[in-house]
Amino acid sequence: MARLSLLLALAPGSAWGQAPAPVLDTKPAFMQIVTNYTHKTNIVIVTNYVVVTNAIVTTNFYNAQGQLLMPVGPDKTPLPGLIPVPQTKPAGPDPAVVKATQLKATQLRAVRDVLILGLASSSNQISAPGSFSSNIAHQIQIPQGVTSFDRKKSQTLSAAMNLTAEKAAPEALALLTKTAAQFASDDPAALLKGETHAVTQAFLTAHREALEPQVLAIVQQAAVGARLREAYNAVMLKGGGLLGSVLGSGPTVDIDAHVSQGLWRVIADRLADQERLIRTDAAARKTPALKEALSP
Repeated sequence: MARLSLLLALAPGSAWGQAPAPVLDTKPAFMQIVTNYTHKTNIVIVTNYVVVTNAIVTTNFYNAQGQLLMPVGPDKTPLPGLIPVPQTKPAGPDPAVVKATQLKATQLRAVRDVLILGLASSSNQISAPGSFSSNIAHQIQIPQGVTSFDRKKSQTLSAAMNLTAEKAAPEALALLTKTAAQFASDDPAALLKGETHAVTQAFLTAHREALEPQVLAIVQQAAVGARLREAYNAVMLKGGGLLGSVLGSGPTVDIDAHVSQGLWRVIADRLADQERLIRTDAAARKTPALKEALSP
């Protein structure tokens, strides 16, 4: 009987068999969230349209109710000082600064165009056969102080000097043109407003010292084909003979350097002439930059 009473007491429906109702934990579980997080990488993504490198990704995290989730510290309190990333557009560049920059770029392009067009036109005058020997304004004369008493040898030397200059001119002009394309000036507007040869003068002042050795090397190479050294040595040879005749006299000179200086003189003169033409004749301004920079 006692056993039956115990079983009834433990039965599910009896008062003695009822278990206490479970208590659910309704507090939200804590989760540490990091926001305002920045990711930096050197990864490069290449497609047919976009190249992105050194990308910086900045984001915020929000919960389902749209509330900003602030990061917490070790003590589980929100960290101060972090705010959502602003969505305002950055201020654009100052239009006045943009216009001034564009104007200076156009002026510098115009300065380079003066040099490049001027050298191209000068090449037609300097590189043609006979451009030195047949043009009294271009002719390179026998060095001052060197006296020859043999007319034929003097003529041979003169022809060799001027032929050397003609052969060296195309390569020398190509070298100057390449340099002119990179010519820089802190104040191109001042050059364009300067004297009729201001650009030419500024260019030669800036680069002649560096270019002279290269032009001399070009002249020395051309002199071999023109037999310049042989012609000069023949003039300077001193002979005795029965009458003790002297074929040449005067100080020895670097004949290659003498021709190189003559070539420089002609290039500088013709370039200055072409710059003057571009400044005074609108038809000679053949590039957009020249038309804009030199327009009245």
